[in-house]
Amino acid sequence: MLPLIGLAATFVPDLIRLIAGDKAGTLASAVSQTVVAVAKTSDPAEALKTLEGDAAAAADLRARLAQIAVDAQRAQNEEADRQRQDALASFQTTIGDVRDARGSMVSLAQAKSGIAWGAPVVSLVVTSGFFVILALLVFYGRTISGEADAMVSQIINISLGTLATAFATVVNFWLGSSQGSRAKDSASLQMQTSHAAQISDIIGTVRTVTSKAVEASAPASASSVMPLASQTVAAADTRAATDNFDVCVAATLAYEGGFSDNPDDPGGVTNFGITKRTLEAFLGRPVSVDEMRDLSSATAIEVYRANYWNHLRCGDLPAGVDLMVFDYGVNSGPATAARALQGLAGVTQDGAIGRVTLAAVAAAQAATLVDSLASARLSYLRALPGFATFGNGWSRRVEDIRQKAHQMAA
Repeated sequence: MLPLIGLAATFVPDLIRLIAGDKAGTLASAVSQTVVAVAKTSDPAEALKTLEGDAAAAADLRARLAQIAVDAQRAQNEEADRQRQDALASFQTTIGDVRDARGSMVSLAQAKSGIAWGAPVVSLVVTSGFFVILALLVFYGRTISGEADAMVSQIINISLGTLATAFATVVNFWLGSSQGSRAKDSASLQMQTSHAAQISDIIGTVRTVTSKAVEASAPASASSVMPLASQTVAAADTRAATDNFDVCVAATLAYEGGFSDNPDDPGGVTNFGITKRTLEAFLGRPVSVDEMRDLSSATAIEVYRANYWNHLRCGDLPAGVDLMVFDYGVNSGPATAARALQGLAGVTQDGAIGRVTLAAVAAAQAATLVDSLASARLSYLRALPGFATFGNGWSRRVEDIRQKAHQMAA
């Protein structure tokens, strides 16, 4: 089982932490069974060989393991919350018992019942006895000599201990602030603090996995677990990322056209849909207008692959959804497209598509997601200042891409 878990950790490194925190031990079994189900073998070497030669299987395993990680985090969170609620309920029950006892005494006093004097009398006796025994111990201790006096001193000590306990109960009854109550308050506060820290840790883990997910290679942290596996998964990811790229980039280029320097265009100087700022970031140097005009289609396609296709993890998205997200990113920016996809998938909208987002997208209906993305994209475009000038063309483009995406999804 351990080698299979090590293989799974190359896809979702956070599984190691989750398995360590799984007291029931069911998570490790579920992870191993998932690897066996996808690879069709329980032998780690054979499973690795299968994933090396089947990019689709590697992508499927990644999505399944990501979903398992999300479910495990949710379950551990719910268990911690249940324990916190149980502790608070116990504390509230204790406070309620004290409140009920006081309420009963008040009711008896209002009814002028003689029983109402029981609590005050007992409290007075216990308090008086406590201080009397304490005084005897202080003053009598000075004259202790011999076995008889030592025995008396021991009796006084025992009596003082008993009365001290009774005195603490009296204080708790009348003031509600005994050491026991304060200890429970402190324990409750520590539990709530621990719960908050656990939630923060989970959120931080999810954000880290989402923002630093693999673009075109296996995660570096996984290489320490299984270096060979990380290299083969990286190769599988590279192959998967080119599956629909040619089709999608052709569909996008049909709308981007050639050189443009329209002052009303919010993108500024463009060629093949590549803005001057985007090309400068890709090349790492300033670019002149003439160089923008002479931009080759081959260079433009490489920019599309690096800055949009790979950045948005389109190679890992379902067919149709990949085209919709890719063209959305080219037209409105990768971060805008990523946040729109994450919002529709019901995950954190941080603009970085990772395993959590991919698992949520894989669980959704591709055709429905394509339509939702088209609607979100139109809403975004209508809010732009340039919609009055370019709105008709933008709208036709979104509808055409939506139809092509449906054909791909089917």
